[in-house]
Amino acid sequence: MYAIRLELIPSRPLLGGPGAEAGAGPVRAALMRLPLDGARMCHARVLAGPDGLAAVCFLTAASLLAAERSLRAGAGALAEPGGPLAGWTVARCEADPWIALGMLQARARS
Repeated sequence: MYAIRLELIPSRPLLGGPGAEAGAGPVRAALMRLPLDGARMCHARVLAGPDGLAAVCFLTAASLLAAERSLRAGAGALAEPGGPLAGWTVARCEADPWIALGMLQARARS
């Protein structure tokens, strides 16, 4: 399983508060339904804020690069016209090095 960090930025800042937080649930559901070529979404954690959405997605795939590529293509579909996040930008879609190297606990202590 591979942990991929995903960040999506809206075309304009979101208003804070419960409405922005509630947006994370539908995005998580959309991520879980993404058709990912050669990969499978196992879990996604999404946080919403005024600057956009940040997620850590856990995927199974043949390799780390395959997981990144599959999620990048799928996330791009979310931001296309007609997608649930039409007009947004995929700012980051890459492996989280701390998680990938099994060093998350070491990072928390530093």
